[in-house]
Amino acid sequence: MENSAGLGGIALVLAAVVWLFIFVPGYTKRSQINETTKLIQAARRTEEKSRVPTDDDRLRRLLSTQRGFSIIFILATLASIASVVAATAQNSWWFGFAIALPLSFASLFIQRAAANQAAKLAGNIHRSRQRVRANASKSQTKIAKDRQWSPNPLPKPMTEARKGELLLPLAEVIEISAPKKSLASKEIDEILARRRAI
Repeated sequence: MENSAGLGGIALVLAAVVWLFIFVPGYTKRSQINETTKLIQAARRTEEKSRVPTDDDRLRRLLSTQRGFSIIFILATLASIASVVAATAQNSWWFGFAIALPLSFASLFIQRAAANQAAKLAGNIHRSRQRVRANASKSQTKIAKDRQWSPNPLPKPMTEARKGELLLPLAEVIEISAPKKSLASKEIDEILARRRAI
């Protein structure tokens, strides 16, 4: 099968059409998309700034501060130890030690202050939650004591509310005094043979 036009040329034309009608308009509207994205981010930032931080938010921030400054303390301590070791070979490393040691102590001080505030705040949060739970359990016991058992009232059956009449009268029941004779198996076979022959 030979194609005179060639599938490669048709595919190239289709790719050009897709490029012109899909990608080019999106590329020209990119500045508008960037502006709307910036507006959304600015609105989110102003909303977060206007929101009053709760105790849980403050506790979360204090814990992250404590973690961050403990990492800085470890790194500054390692840097001061390394600068002391390097200072034995070259005296200019004492400047690094003079910077790393106060940084280590400052980060330790900030980390401990954040830990103390976080511990106080966590204690306050825990006590307030315990008070809420205690009040809720007291109110539940009062409700439970006030209410004695009483049977649930059952609804009345719906059939009693709608009494109707039968549209078709029922047939009268009569007793059969003389039943038909019972057939023997030979007679039944003859009847079935006649029906099969039809």
